[in-house]
Amino acid sequence: MQADLSFCIFIILLSNEIIAGMETKDIRRQNLRALINEHTLNNLSRAAFAEKVGITASQLSQVASPKFVRNIGDVLARRVESAFGLPAGWMDNIHTDADSKPGKTESANNYNLQNLSGNYTDHTYRLEQLDVEISCGGGRMNSDYPEVIQSIEIDPEYAKRMFGGRPASSLKITTAVGDSMKGSVEPGELVVLDVTVGRFVSDGIYAFTYGDTVHIKRLQRLKDRLIVISDNQTYEKWEISSDDESQLHIQGFVVGKWEMNYTRLG
Repeated sequence: MQADLSFCIFIILLSNEIIAGMETKDIRRQNLRALINEHTLNNLSRAAFAEKVGITASQLSQVASPKFVRNIGDVLARRVESAFGLPAGWMDNIHTDADSKPGKTESANNYNLQNLSGNYTDHTYRLEQLDVEISCGGGRMNSDYPEVIQSIEIDPEYAKRMFGGRPASSLKITTAVGDSMKGSVEPGELVVLDVTVGRFVSDGIYAFTYGDTVHIKRLQRLKDRLIVISDNQTYEKWEISSDDESQLHIQGFVVGKWEMNYTRLG
C-alpha cells in the first residue's frame, strides 16, 4: 500500500513538472484539441469547427492533427477564443480545474486560469514569436517561410535594462522581410514588438496591417491623417486618411531589433 501511494505521488509530481515545462505552443495545441473533441461530441464536425473559427478544414488539420505542420500563433489563438466565447488568454493557459472544461463558455468567471508567465520570470525572460511575418515591403499574413527563431530566453536583469521594465508577456519577436526600412531594420532581422500597443500613440515605428498587407513602417501623425514613411528613400511616402483608418490594425510598437547573422565554419 505504501509503495502504491509513493508511486502515485511520484506520478503526480512528474505530471506537474511536465505541465510546468510546457511551452505556449504546446498548451495552445492541447487546448485546441480539447475544444475540437468537446464540440465533435456535440455533433459539430471538424469542418464546421474550422468554419466557425474562420479557417479552412485543411488549416485546422495543419495545427491540430497528430502530424501538425504549423504552430498556433497569437492571431489564431485569439480567433478561437472569440469564436467560442472564451476569455482572452484562455488558449495560452493550462486548465486543470473541472470548471475550466471548454464546454462551459457562459462566463469568463467559470475559468480557473494558470498563467504560465510565472514559470519563466524567476529564472529567465522569454520572448516568443508573433505568428505574423512582417514585411518591410508588401507584406503577407501567415507566410510559408520556415520559423527559424521561435523564442529567445534572456537573463531577467539584462532584459529589465534592455526593455525598460516591460514584462515578457507584453513583447513578441518577428522577422522583418524586405528592404523598405533599410537603415533602421534590415531584411531578416528579428524585430521586438510591444504588442500591448494596439493603436497609434506617438510618432515611431510600428508593425501593422492595412487591408490585406502587413508592414513595418514609420508612422507620423499630420493633422487628420497618418503619413507612412519608409526609411529607405527609394520608397515613397503614402497616407492613411481618417476615413481609411478603420483598415489600419496596429500589431505592436517596435522597441528594438536583434541583428541575426550566422556563419557556418565547419
